[in-house]
Amino acid sequence: MGFIFFPLFINSYILGSELKYNPIKYKDVKYNAKFRNNVKNLETAKFIWGRKKINKNYNLIQDKLTLKNNYSTNVEINSLNRSIIFDNKKIGPDVSWLVPPGFKWSSRYKFDLSARGHNRRAKGEPFLGWNGGDAVGQFYYQPINHKNYSFGLNMGMRSIYSGSASGGSTSVGEGLSLGFRADKRLSDRAGVAFGAEQLIHFDGLTDTGRDLYLTFSKGWWSNNENGKFPLNTATFGFATGKMAEGNVKGLCSNLFGGSGTEVSHQRELCWAPVFTLSRVYNQKLSNFFEYNSKWFLLGTSLAPFQEIPLRGTFAVQLSDHIENYRLNNFDDLKWVFRVSLGF
Repeated sequence: MGFIFFPLFINSYILGSELKYNPIKYKDVKYNAKFRNNVKNLETAKFIWGRKKINKNYNLIQDKLTLKNNYSTNVEINSLNRSIIFDNKKIGPDVSWLVPPGFKWSSRYKFDLSARGHNRRAKGEPFLGWNGGDAVGQFYYQPINHKNYSFGLNMGMRSIYSGSASGGSTSVGEGLSLGFRADKRLSDRAGVAFGAEQLIHFDGLTDTGRDLYLTFSKGWWSNNENGKFPLNTATFGFATGKMAEGNVKGLCSNLFGGSGTEVSHQRELCWAPVFTLSRVYNQKLSNFFEYNSKWFLLGTSLAPFQEIPLRGTFAVQLSDHIENYRLNNFDDLKWVFRVSLGF
């Protein structure tokens, strides 16, 4: 299982080269004769292009980058699907796999395309094999965006592949559904969201869950110094559908047509507690621990490009509700993934 932490210990080449900013101050610097003005504490910048030096004891975990600048005293934490956005501008990695964060949606990105899935592994099958796994597509559009709140819609697609390979027996586009998201900014580092994914099923072929949710998220910067990494986040709330398949749930009813987790059998729509804890080491890398009622997950997420909002997430299923959340041994481990692109 140690490979999931591999991004934390590889050497500095994974982040490539970077510009380092070293301010140099000069006192009583004079302009040329045309202006004849004295300038106090003129600050100039010396840029050095080179590979980042990383403490061998921390590697990628130790990143001294700070997002705080001369133009902003506070760095606001926003979201894009399951990802972190800094100050509505800078893309960050995911902080969860299934549980939606409560931070207000970014005003910069209105669209996000996402595919998430998991492998199905029986004992004796290779860990990294697809093993008859399954994946679904999700499309988000958040057109209404105010300083303190936002609102949008999302569409789910049960089948995103058709073919002879495993999982290709259904037609592309099968299992269409519609949902919504409304969120509110509570502070620069906190927010609350209420929404649903796969709420309205159009063709009766959706088994990806009628996932209503109410979540609250909060972030803490390192040493309480605004904009200084690492950033810790926590999300807690209640949810239904695929986020309520576990053993701890209540308030069950047939509201909206049930849980939507099966095609041939209608189960009750129940509510269950969910949470995620994450550590964002820098603008590119994060780890998270998620409880989504069905599974406990330990994951890593990477946002490799600052100008392209592409994120990839890989997580290991540590325990399953079927075994009453007993910690899995290696033969029972399975994995999940998510790939997202915003614009």
